[in-house]
Amino acid sequence: MRLIHFSLSLLLISANTNAQQYLTFPIHKNFHFNWKEIEKQVPKTDFDNFIKGHPDDFVAYREHEKDKYGPNLDSLHNDLHFLDLNGDGINDVVFDGESDGEPREIEVFINHGGNYKNVFSVIQGIVQMDWQGGRLSRLFIRDWGCCDDYLEFHKIYSVNYDERNNPSFNQIYQSAVIFEAAVPDSIFETPLRFEVLNASYNIRSAPKKDDSSFQHWNNDGEKRRGNGNTIGKLVKGTRGMALGKTSDISGREWLYVEVDEEYLMVNDIIYSENKFPTKLKGWISSRYVKMLQGIRWEYAKSPSRQ
Repeated sequence: MRLIHFSLSLLLISANTNAQQYLTFPIHKNFHFNWKEIEKQVPKTDFDNFIKGHPDDFVAYREHEKDKYGPNLDSLHNDLHFLDLNGDGINDVVFDGESDGEPREIEVFINHGGNYKNVFSVIQGIVQMDWQGGRLSRLFIRDWGCCDDYLEFHKIYSVNYDERNNPSFNQIYQSAVIFEAAVPDSIFETPLRFEVLNASYNIRSAPKKDDSSFQHWNNDGEKRRGNGNTIGKLVKGTRGMALGKTSDISGREWLYVEVDEEYLMVNDIIYSENKFPTKLKGWISSRYVKMLQGIRWEYAKSPSRQ
């Protein structure tokens, strides 16, 4: 089974259906988004005019306007990114910076002849932007929570345009994973559809059998007694996608999987922050897992920006 070493989005094409698509979140060890690759260089006056035109926004920066350190109106320039999002040849703005609370915030402003309209807002950070025909087509958001959260949520938004070229953002995907959980060093070139054969099958945060260590989601006071890295138990018949694999020092093979949303268990560790159908990522032993036939996979490569 061949393995490759780069992050990817995946498109599932069923041999028995008409191009049924299945999209998953990129696998990264470092989720840093490089704005310098896509943003436009504009004069300082463009920043100043934009900030002046939004007196009620960017509260975290205005509260510390005269501070030498921390977020202030000078540092706000670093968090405003000018680029053409809807392909009309005019620069729009994406704010990627501090909110007036714990999380970071993303805000999208579309330029209508010098008047910028806020069309989308979401918390935390951008992982990937897909482009089609010179316009933003999909937005990948990682929400790593705040404070003592131990779950992070991955979200994908489809971007559609009306007859006036105004974008709307519609969520099409959501998954949950333990914050900074282990990811595979290698991923499958051909990811596999799987089914769990045993009842109460452990899904873990790391590719090793650990039933006793204290984890950051454990809460038993000063005793610091834990239940290891098990985050849930899958019912017999659970299905999902195997994205990668690794072996531990004993030789046991582990699969890095994304469990279908209908099998998401809710317990003392796993929860969903909203009502959107949520998949779960984690590690399972390959010992009592069946790989399903009749499905082939293709990579959904991000279209290059025109």
